[in-house]
Amino acid sequence: MQKLLVLSFSILFSVGLFAQQSNLNGSDNKLKYNVKVEALKDDVNDNFYEYYSLEIKNISNSAVTFTPVFNYKTESGVTRSSLTSDDYGTITLAPGETIKGSIQKDHVIEYRNLTLFKEFLVGNSGKKSSNDVYTLTSIAIKY
Repeated sequence: MQKLLVLSFSILFSVGLFAQQSNLNGSDNKLKYNVKVEALKDDVNDNFYEYYSLEIKNISNSAVTFTPVFNYKTESGVTRSSLTSDDYGTITLAPGETIKGSIQKDHVIEYRNLTLFKEFLVGNSGKKSSNDVYTLTSIAIKY
């Protein structure tokens, strides 16, 4: 009986993870995209956090112009979209070109519209900078 219960929970958990992952990775006839969670570690300023990084590849034979859209929820459950932010503009990729959002160590942001803050981590002081948490719910591509 206990094995059956453990198996049932395992299956439900696996299905839940797969369902969430399918919203965060995808493709169409123009672009293929993938989301990863990355970490920034700034020992000097005791600032540690995770962020979502979007990698996009143009799989078509022509240039593609688009706007990536992060749909996410705040810790309080408020649904938001990156489309409403002034920082998010259009991107044009040449055929076969791939770009990836990143935040460099010197805090210069490269491809800002391909990253989304996730949450602060515990720093060297044993504390978090903030308790803010954003949960990515889906990615959309607006052509």
